[in-house]
Amino acid sequence: MFKTHPLHPALVHFPISFLTATHTIDILHYLTTSLSLPILTPFLTPHLAQLLPASRLLHTLGIATALPAALSGILQAAQQLSNPANAYESDGKTFKRKFLVMFTHAALMDTVVAVSGMVWWWRFKEGGVWGLDNGGDGGVPSGWDIGLGAVVVPVMFYGASLGADLVYKFGMGFSAGSSSQDRKRK
Repeated sequence: MFKTHPLHPALVHFPISFLTATHTIDILHYLTTSLSLPILTPFLTPHLAQLLPASRLLHTLGIATALPAALSGILQAAQQLSNPANAYESDGKTFKRKFLVMFTHAALMDTVVAVSGMVWWWRFKEGGVWGLDNGGDGGVPSGWDIGLGAVVVPVMFYGASLGADLVYKFGMGFSAGSSSQDRKRK
């Protein structure tokens, strides 16, 4: 982590983007093949052969980039809590709301990564990264993959919005390093 700029906000965009894309492709695959929605089927069916392996690659990238994002978030949270007095209101008993939001954000996003990682592992065991190993079906998602993806995406968006609240409502991360006064003195 950089001394003056937190790394976590710079890293989180990648796993959010990759995991959103992979779960969305899986859901669109289901909507076009199983439900045959007339508005989607003619447009997406010709591209599914390319989209499914891309979804598998995006899933791998999403999990791979989520690990440094989570680690940097843990380090930033630990830095915020390094002085226990920072966690409490002036009465010394009431836990500050921003830390409750931080713990909720961390729990939701870690759950998203764990569930997405579990789905990735199930699919990897079946057909490798591209879905073509061991006689794989090209990465066609199962019902569990689609169902969990449909739950993971909104939970991920809510957790990400809590992360944005930490920055924009509570100012977390702005004072994680030394203050501008400290930097001017050096």
